[in-house]
Amino acid sequence: MLTNYDIIERPVITEKALGENGDRRYVFIVNKNANKIQIRDAVQALFTQPDGSPVTVTDVNTMVLKGKQKRFRAFGRISAGRSSDRKKAVVTLAEGQSITIFEGV
Repeated sequence: MLTNYDIIERPVITEKALGENGDRRYVFIVNKNANKIQIRDAVQALFTQPDGSPVTVTDVNTMVLKGKQKRFRAFGRISAGRSSDRKKAVVTLAEGQSITIFEGV
């Protein structure tokens, strides 16, 4: 059984992801086995509005990002590897709501 902290691994802090905060959209890296309902419930349980009430999630979009091929030199040889796959979720909140950890970043 996944806990809320296992489902939401970390927020994505990039220029493009932070640009969507004005549209009430927040981006998270989530567990690959989590579905949209689990992600919605985890965000509503973990985050609150500035006044202390829980946030309301209206929409969740997910995408799986495939890992890239990597080549590196080790022990005088060129070895090949692959970075791990990730799952990203874009969460949209209800009108007039925000998550406080993203404010001022």
